[in-house]
Amino acid sequence: WEHRGDWEPDIRLLDRIGRRFGFFSPRSLAELERQATVLPEVSKQLRTYAQRWEEALEALALENLKRFTEARPEWRERLEPKHLQALDAETRRQTAHALLAELGPYTEHDRPRFERLLSLRQRARDASQAAYRMEVRLGVVLRMRTLLTSIAGREYLARHGTPAERSAYARLVACEDLSLFSPATHMTAAELAAPPSFPSIAEDQQLVEAVMPAWMGIRYRPLQDAERAQMGAPAGAVAVLTVYPDSPAEHAGMQVADVILGPPGNPFEEPNQVREWTMRREIGEAAVLQVRREGETFDVALRPAPYPIKLPELPGPPQVGSAAPPLQVELVRGATQLSAHKPRLLFFWATWCLACKSALPELLAFSAARGIEVLAITDEPPENLDRFLRDFPEPFPEIVATDRYRQTFQSYGVSGTPTFVLVDGAGTVRHYRAGYNPRQGLGIEGWQWTPQTKRVSADSAPGTASQ
Repeated sequence: WEHRGDWEPDIRLLDRIGRRFGFFSPRSLAELERQATVLPEVSKQLRTYAQRWEEALEALALENLKRFTEARPEWRERLEPKHLQALDAETRRQTAHALLAELGPYTEHDRPRFERLLSLRQRARDASQAAYRMEVRLGVVLRMRTLLTSIAGREYLARHGTPAERSAYARLVACEDLSLFSPATHMTAAELAAPPSFPSIAEDQQLVEAVMPAWMGIRYRPLQDAERAQMGAPAGAVAVLTVYPDSPAEHAGMQVADVILGPPGNPFEEPNQVREWTMRREIGEAAVLQVRREGETFDVALRPAPYPIKLPELPGPPQVGSAAPPLQVELVRGATQLSAHKPRLLFFWATWCLACKSALPELLAFSAARGIEVLAITDEPPENLDRFLRDFPEPFPEIVATDRYRQTFQSYGVSGTPTFVLVDGAGTVRHYRAGYNPRQGLGIEGWQWTPQTKRVSADSAPGTASQ
């Protein structure tokens, strides 16, 4: 920059770019390096916040639609999927217009819920738009970097460039100036009215704080009707499935299987209201919730934290050779209690899981050949299991349990069904496999099995094992 006057048009261009995008005007590459690192991180942060607000908005909108159809039963039938599928495109469009014409006034009439919907939508939009501006600014940084690099290169050529380097640069410029078409006759971009400038980057950084949702640190599920009726819980009560490590919920003493009722004197009325309530809390300020645990109701005071970009990692699957985590399940069929010091094959499954059903013949053959009982564990409610086991036509493991709060699913790191865990009599994990492929089988060491339909020897008994 010893001769800045020679580069005044370029400097003015950098200034204009900076002003247009609420940015600074750099004079060195070093000034841009930190921005090239920070901007993607801030954009990702804002995208995460926008997604969380969108999820809360969608949950409230669905609850609003549910209450609308309860108040207008004729719409419940009109919105049945089978009814909508039978409509042609024009009739479906007319139905949508008719629905909105009634749903809009209904929603506005409930002012508290309407204001909540507007607020959630605005926060989602603010976060999404700020994330977009941060992504654009990253492009601005790259353009500014190119301009500065070009200035440095041309300065180098003017002072130190060899004839060959100057000639190569001249050819490059001529190549870039090549035009295969006649000049455009329409208005150029420079002649168009300039779009509105971005807010300053400092303002967008303040917006990050404004749209940052608060976080409690739990995963939950709404209570089912039977559970709510049994404990007399409000409509919005939820059961805690996960308490993330080092989270505000853990610090407050919250536990898996706790039932959150809502703030004292103001119980939750909607299944996902706990999420919105938490997101709107002041970060770091104490907030109180009523919790029910083993029949007792008490208050829990927690201090919500900023929503993390990446959630804390939960414990992974137990390693082969390690101690098996304890089983926290409710037995549904086949036993009233589980015997200790007994080898057992844990079968994590679901009633809807086709791969689980395809594994049953080998699973039962292994159990019969090795004399090892199978414990089938699902997270579905007992009434679902009763109906499934009554109607399922094929053989099924005798001992069935449910893990409605997913405590055992989590302690065994189960990320999908089916998952198989072989535990020996000393309580040590001997085998762990997620998923099932009939060609590969259970994959247990020393075990081989061929389905009866594939046997080539007529005297081979089904389920024969070679060890």
